[in-house]
Amino acid sequence: MIFNCCKYDFLKLCLFITVCIYVSNQPVLAQTKTIDSLKKILPFLKGTSRIDCLNELGSEFSDRYWSKSKYQQTDTALMYTLQAETESQQLHYLGGIGKVLLNRSLIEEEHDKLIAAEDYVRKALPILQKENMQSDYHRGCVFLGWILHNRGFFEQSIQIYKQELPYYQALKDSENVAKLYRVIARAYDMQGNSGTAFTYFQKDFAIQKKPEDAWGKRSSASLKALVYLAAGDTANAVFYYKQAPLIAIAYSLQKKYDSALMNTRKFIMQLQSSDADSLYRKAVLMRSYSSLIEIFFSLKKFDSVIIYGRQLISFFKKGDKISDLMPVLRTVASSYHLKNENDNALFYANQLLAYAQSIGARPFVKDAYQLLWHIYQEENKINVANDYQLKYLLLNDSLEKDKYISQSAAWKAINDININEANYKNMLKINEERSKAKIEYIGKEKKTQLYVFITAITLIGLFIIMIVRNNGLKRKKDQLQLMMTEANMALEKQKREQEVTQLQQQKTELELQALRAQMNPHFIFNCLNSINRFIINNEAVKAADYLTKFAKLIRIVLEQSGKSFVPLEDELKCLQLYMDLEALRFEIPFQYKINCNGTDISSVMVPTLLMQPFVENAIWHGLQTNCSNGKINIDMHLDDKILHCKICDNGIGIKKLNPINQVNKKSLGIKLTQQRLQLISNNEEEIKIEMQALKDESGENAGTCVDIKIPVVYS
Repeated sequence: MIFNCCKYDFLKLCLFITVCIYVSNQPVLAQTKTIDSLKKILPFLKGTSRIDCLNELGSEFSDRYWSKSKYQQTDTALMYTLQAETESQQLHYLGGIGKVLLNRSLIEEEHDKLIAAEDYVRKALPILQKENMQSDYHRGCVFLGWILHNRGFFEQSIQIYKQELPYYQALKDSENVAKLYRVIARAYDMQGNSGTAFTYFQKDFAIQKKPEDAWGKRSSASLKALVYLAAGDTANAVFYYKQAPLIAIAYSLQKKYDSALMNTRKFIMQLQSSDADSLYRKAVLMRSYSSLIEIFFSLKKFDSVIIYGRQLISFFKKGDKISDLMPVLRTVASSYHLKNENDNALFYANQLLAYAQSIGARPFVKDAYQLLWHIYQEENKINVANDYQLKYLLLNDSLEKDKYISQSAAWKAINDININEANYKNMLKINEERSKAKIEYIGKEKKTQLYVFITAITLIGLFIIMIVRNNGLKRKKDQLQLMMTEANMALEKQKREQEVTQLQQQKTELELQALRAQMNPHFIFNCLNSINRFIINNEAVKAADYLTKFAKLIRIVLEQSGKSFVPLEDELKCLQLYMDLEALRFEIPFQYKINCNGTDISSVMVPTLLMQPFVENAIWHGLQTNCSNGKINIDMHLDDKILHCKICDNGIGIKKLNPINQVNKKSLGIKLTQQRLQLISNNEEEIKIEMQALKDESGENAGTCVDIKIPVVYS
């Protein structure tokens, strides 16, 4: 005979395991604000306050059921807890040590190391009680009950849970009261006391879950599914499992085992791809294998059941997690039996029976009897088989009675659920209608008050507007008068400034005319000296040629004498005539070159006869002793409104001038030119005359260079 697991028992256990997996790994409204706040203040704390903060961080990262954050990261929890332990020992802070031990217990339990977890919490409880740390003490008591529950000591765990109920009821802590009702119900259910279990399920359902109690809402939904399943209402059970949401169980109920397998494997792959919190991840992975082997069993993939099941048996035995170990032993034994490997089946069935009898888990004792009956029957050990058959039938009858009671209790629970939900909906409806009526009444009152208020505000507003308007008109009148006064003053100031500007311009023009009047006679005197020299030396031809060019030059000078600026083109013609006249004085005339570098000489206007004094200085003081190969280069380029002019000669240079020349090296024309530039330009940086001595390759003087910056205008 093929052994068939009781569908109801399988789903109860599968539910328990899957709920653990789901809550352990889903980001269930992770309120990390508490963690962030603790991290922020930690660097500023010292002594016991710092230890308390470290312990709180350890608790927030490890206690996903009781903490505010509902967050899980056991490696981080262990880091903070170890820091708190070190500092507590240094300060001999007993309260800190007690909380450290509680946190270590929480972390070990999450790693499925239940013996170590129980050892830590039993050490913590006396310290927490002595230090009057009531909240942590009672949390530790509940946690001890949970550890005993998982180790299979259901009676002890129920006793502890019931002892802790009054404390949380006195605090009106409905969230934790509901948690206790749920774990009490699960412990009774594991014992096979379904009727009593449903009594506590109903108490949980009667408590309205707060919006922030996401774990409570999901857990209640899964328990409602279990109630409907016990009553034989699979459709509603599937509905509530999906609300939990426990999709793999819902698929299993619908016999969609391939979908259940795919959903579970997807979760396992996500878990395996993570690299965070390795110890906790391993524990969760083992729990997920528990669901996986049940699905494999339904698909009759017995080899897969055995491969994963043997890993689970080793893991759960090591952690002494009997409540999770028993369903695995049952499934592995059943798989070996269905493969006709009765020796192995017998080995695991006997282990199941021993564990189940030791903790009083009657459903698993019944399953073990059934397995052993069929195994011994196939082995032709009829007496032993009959003995186990009798034990099975007696226990099964007792459980069937409980099942009948539990079905009745389930229907009563369903009826209570429906009544509670209907009452809750009616209460919401009544509250909504009351709120609506109250809002309408308040709305009418507020409407009347609003009319009165608007009328009063309107009258006050009109009065204020009149006052503001009168004040505004008065201010406007004063402002207009002030503006008129300021405008008159500004006009008078502008007239005075214009008069001053006109007088200044007239003064500047008269000064320029006076300078030109000084410069022109000076130039004419120099020219007449040259003509006189030719006449004395009986050089009539040169004197005549010189006189002709001189006449042309005088005509140009006279034409330009009344002008402040002339085109650069006319200025250069005048300069060429002058240099031609001066060249005639030399036995070997000097050469000159003018390079304009693309400057538009017809549109650029420069002051009259500005460059002539510097050319004159180059000829008379630079080239007078250089009897042959005399050269003058004039190079100019335009930079916006400044004409850069460089006049270079290859004469004797500055340092070889005789003492008399050094004293009088600046002619009257150059001095006058500097004064003219200062009058033309207001910006001293634009006026610049620099003289530079030129050197040959041997370092000897090779001439002089004058660099002039000339302000220009455009025609």
